[in-house]
Amino acid sequence: MAYAPTTPYGGGNVMALREGLEKLKKAALLYLVSALLVGIGFASLLMGGALFGGTGALAGAVGMLAAALIGAILGLASLFAFLLPAFSRFKEYDSSKFGTPSTLLKIGYGGGFALLFIAMLVLIGGAVAKSPGILLGGLALFGISAILLFIGLIGLIIGSFKLKDVTGEGMFTAAGVLFIIGIFVNILTFIAWILIFVAAGRALSKLGTGTYAAPATPQAPPSAPPPPPA
Repeated sequence: MAYAPTTPYGGGNVMALREGLEKLKKAALLYLVSALLVGIGFASLLMGGALFGGTGALAGAVGMLAAALIGAILGLASLFAFLLPAFSRFKEYDSSKFGTPSTLLKIGYGGGFALLFIAMLVLIGGAVAKSPGILLGGLALFGISAILLFIGLIGLIIGSFKLKDVTGEGMFTAAGVLFIIGIFVNILTFIAWILIFVAAGRALSKLGTGTYAAPATPQAPPSAPPPPPA
């Protein structure tokens, strides 16, 4: 099925757009699964303690740690294996629209999570060494990583709006809005990723086999015939 975006982009690499949407859909799915696993882990901790006392709380804690670990691994896979490569492909399709979101995502999410991991190691080292200086250094790194992650979120929001321009799928815009509100109401971020998953799938179905019907170039109206000689 041929698909034309709402705005012509002058012969972009449609295969790059298609591959980007496929990766984005996988990124959304992995994020949703990882978030559910983390939620299940916390629920097991609370329910275990409430129903079975100390033994249940211990079992719940083990379950929470296991679910959180698996969820964290899936979340990182969602980011580095699919989300960042997706926006690299979008940038290849149209660098004027996706260059900035792609850069913000790489710097923000890529650098932010790397620095967060280092901060956690420093904090653990500081706790073991009982060194206030090392602990303060770890907290400083943690603060910087939070700023970088926020920059990554800005890139994701901008990218969502740009995807609506390219695909015509309004759910990308809705997702971008929910990402913004999700800064204050976290559950909305989960809903935003559901919208991303659905919108990417809808856009892929429109792309079909990868054929692309670019909007016809407007033709100038024929000029009026010259007036007859006097």
